Amino acid sequence: MKLNKKILLLTGILLFQFLFMAGCQKKDIEGPLTRSEFLMNTYITLRIYDKKDKDILDKAIDRLKEIEDRMSVTIETSDVSLINDNAGVKPVKVNEDVYHVIKEAKYYAQISKGAFDPTIGPLTDLWNITGEEERERDSIPTEEEIQDALKLVNYEDLELLEYNQVFLKKKGMKLNLGAIVKGYAADEVKRIFVENGVKSAIIDLGGNLYVLGEKEGGEAWKIGIQDPFSETRDYLAILNIRNKSVVTSGDYERYIIYNGKRYHHIIDPKSGYPSESEISGVSIISDESITGDGLSTALFILGVEEGTKLVNELGDIQTVFVTKNGEVIVHENLIEDFYLRDDSYKLIINSK
Repeated sequence: MKLNKKILLLTGILLFQFLFMAGCQKKDIEGPLTRSEFLMNTYITLRIYDKKDKDILDKAIDRLKEIEDRMSVTIETSDVSLINDNAGVKPVKVNEDVYHVIKEAKYYAQISKGAFDPTIGPLTDLWNITGEEERERDSIPTEEEIQDALKLVNYEDLELLEYNQVFLKKKGMKLNLGAIVKGYAADEVKRIFVENGVKSAIIDLGGNLYVLGEKEGGEAWKIGIQDPFSETRDYLAILNIRNKSVVTSGDYERYIIYNGKRYHHIIDPKSGYPSESEISGVSIISDESITGDGLSTALFILGVEEGTKLVNELGDIQTVFVTKNGEVIVHENLIEDFYLRDDSYKLIINSK
């Protein structure tokens, strides 16, 4: 999936994008140590506020490149591509980190009962809603094509074997880690930062956000939640958080239009069509970014009620749902750190 970099630079590719609002630090005139790159099909920006050591940024970027080289579905020599090439043929031994991410992906598939499914590759390839194409389309996949692709989508046919071996049981199956790998990557950057003494930083992997520590003076980071219905992408709310990941899935950035109907890119693995839940965007606030990444797509597809049930079973995770009818449903444990800026939305506290 090769995205148009110019479009990405102007709009960003994340579904329901979180942008940091850290502001300038009075005692640090030079501002943060910053590095931006185009990696993993998105623009990433790393900012370190307290430790001005470029070698740390270099280590983080090198790790991100390594993750991309191993886990990208579009790089022919990646571990994931090798798994796909050998689907229905033989298991493939992969790097330990790749095995770990695939294991996590299968876990989130299991607990979401398939709402999240890393074997969704045949469907995402079929729809090919990448964000780089023209919005208007002359056609969409036929029902027959969708049903054929659905036969190849089943996380239970993804086998994790000994010695870091991975096997897709059916020929034509295709693993795609795009819905979870950026979460893992953000956690890896955080690990590198912490191991090198960084205590204040912002990790932005195309909107998959992790804020480390706090601002100078002990203030929490202020994170703006983008309005999915605003053409100018205004903020509808502000979050005050420390040492947390914020990951979102939404239907407003990547979509196509066919015969006047809008089809977004979040495909339901069970129907084969773009999800038709009541949600326009869902945000996951968690300690680890891979958790937020694994859950955000699942909750978008499950909807508010089933998604909330799943989150409540997992422990210390908060959610913000934005529904198509203008409701903003905020987890009760998050409400003290949440400020709704747009009074055209109805604020609902989720105490379930």
